Amino acid sequence: MLPPLTPESLCKPHRSILRNPRVAEVLYLAHYIEKYGTGTLMMIRESVKHELPEPSFSGQQPGEFGVTIWRDWLTEQVMAALDLNERQRKAVAVVKTKGVITNSVYQQAVSTSRPTAIRDLAELVAKGVFIRKGTARSVHYILGSKRLIHDSSDSHNSNDVWRIS
Repeated sequence: MLPPLTPESLCKPHRSILRNPRVAEVLYLAHYIEKYGTGTLMMIRESVKHELPEPSFSGQQPGEFGVTIWRDWLTEQVMAALDLNERQRKAVAVVKTKGVITNSVYQQAVSTSRPTAIRDLAELVAKGVFIRKGTARSVHYILGSKRLIHDSSDSHNSNDVWRIS
């Protein structure tokens, strides 16, 4: 990534700094790119539109650029690593489908008591799976944006290394 661009600046409207204008022109004429300087904003907009986490941009060295496009982060593997019980997994499925869940909807969906629902939902919030919104009777839960990512760069035992980002 060339100065003055930074990973943070790619999340806002910015000017495009072409490293090789001839290559960029060929890509434009071949319809591989639409317009200089709009790709990162389009990726963010499309991710939000499809209810996916926003992409992460990186680049510490001049000329270096990286992007991580996140999929649905709550996979079966992640839920297993977070040690979610079957009730909590059902809650995740409801929120993925409906976008939101309340305590009473959770109680009905998993046939459980109010105290168990409160405990399960609090645990999902603590683990970053859900975000609690509202107060008193308007409390509801939406999916969190925290991602549990397998870190295969660890050479000791890559099967057991997880990091929260």
